Amino acid sequence: MGQEKKNHKGSVSIINAAGRIRLRFRFQKQRFSLNLFSYSKSNLLAAKKIALAIENDLVQDSFDRTLEKYKPIANKEAERSPVSKTLVTYFEEWVRNYRNMDCDKDVDYNSTRNMMLRWGTFDLSEVVKHFNSETFSASTYNRRLNLLKKFFNWTTKTQITLTNPLEDVLVRKVRKTDKPKRKPFNEEEILSILDAFKQDKFCPASANYKHSHYYPFLYFIFKLGPRNGEAIGLRVKHIQLEKNRISIKETLSRTLKGTNAAARIRKETKNGKERVLPLDEDLKVVLLPLLLDKNPDDLVFTSPTGVAIDDRMFQKRVFSKVLKELNIEPRNLYACRHTFGSRCIHQGLTPVMTAFLMGNNPETALRNYTHQLDLPKSLPSIERKENKNPNS
Repeated sequence: MGQEKKNHKGSVSIINAAGRIRLRFRFQKQRFSLNLFSYSKSNLLAAKKIALAIENDLVQDSFDRTLEKYKPIANKEAERSPVSKTLVTYFEEWVRNYRNMDCDKDVDYNSTRNMMLRWGTFDLSEVVKHFNSETFSASTYNRRLNLLKKFFNWTTKTQITLTNPLEDVLVRKVRKTDKPKRKPFNEEEILSILDAFKQDKFCPASANYKHSHYYPFLYFIFKLGPRNGEAIGLRVKHIQLEKNRISIKETLSRTLKGTNAAARIRKETKNGKERVLPLDEDLKVVLLPLLLDKNPDDLVFTSPTGVAIDDRMFQKRVFSKVLKELNIEPRNLYACRHTFGSRCIHQGLTPVMTAFLMGNNPETALRNYTHQLDLPKSLPSIERKENKNPNS
C-alpha cells in the first residue's frame, strides 16, 4: 500500500497503491476511494485532472457520491462488459473508419486485433503487461507498438480512454540479422538471370507461358528496387515518358486471403510517401511495348492471363527454378530490392539518396543495404610516411 500524506480539508490525495493510481479524500466525515489506472507519468496527469474535478465539485456542492461521474469511460465499461471486447470493437472501428483498412484482410491489423482477443478480459492498466508478455521479434514488437500507440492516441483524443497506456513504452532495438534468401546478387548473377529470362533458356518447350513474359517485370525490379507490391501495382499513368520519370505512390498488396490477383488490395506505399524515380533510356525501351493500347489505370505488368502478377507463384514456379539452373544459391524475389540498395551504396550514393530512391529512411538503408558485394583489391596501408622536408 502506498504512503498517503494528510491533505488539507477538501483536497484529494493521489497515491501509488501497488502500482495503481488511487484517489482518496474525505467529505462530510465519509471516506472515499477511487481506483484508476496503472501508475505512470502520463496517467498521473490524467489522475490530477480527475482530482481537480472532484475538488471543484466538493466546493460547488455538486459532488457525486457514487463516483460514477469521475470514473474514466474505460473503467465504466469494465463494470458492464469485458474491456477486451470494448477495446477490440473500438479497434476495429478505428481500423475501418480512420485507417481505411480491414482487420480481416490486412496482416498487421489482423494480427494486432487477434493478439488483443487472446488477452481475454483485461483492464486498461494491464495493456503494457500483456503486450510485453508477447513473444515476437523486435521488429514485430515495434510495428505493433507503433500501431497500438496510434490507436490509443485516438481513443484518448475521442475520450474513449483518458490516457494512452503505451505512451511511455520505448521501441526495442532491432539487431541486424543475415537473411540468406535476401542476399544481394552480384553483377554477373544479375546479367545471367536477366539473360536466362529474356532468352527463355530454361523454359520448357511445352510451357504455355514463356519465362520471357516476366523479363520486363524483373528488369524493372533490378533497375529501380521497388517493393514487390509496388512493382505489381504500377499503373500506366505512373510512367511519365515526356518527363523521363516514374512515380511510386501506391502498392497492390497481398492480404490474408492470398497473393493472387483477386485477393490483393490497393494501398498507399509502406511509409505513405510518394517518390519519383528517374526513367533511364534502357528502362524506357523495356517498358514502352507494355504501354501500347493501355488505359491510364491499367497495370503495366500483368501475368500471362492479363491479371496482377502473383509474386509467390512466380517465385515458386519460375524464379527459383531459373536460379537453380544457373547454380545460384536460393534467393527470394525481395533479394532484387536488396541488390539495388546495396549497389547504390557500393557505387557511392549516400545513404540519404539511397533511402529516398527506395522509400526508406537513411537508418534503414545503412542497416539493410551496406552489403559488401566485392572484396577490395588491397587494404589501407599502415606504413610510416617519409618526411619530405629535410629541414624539419
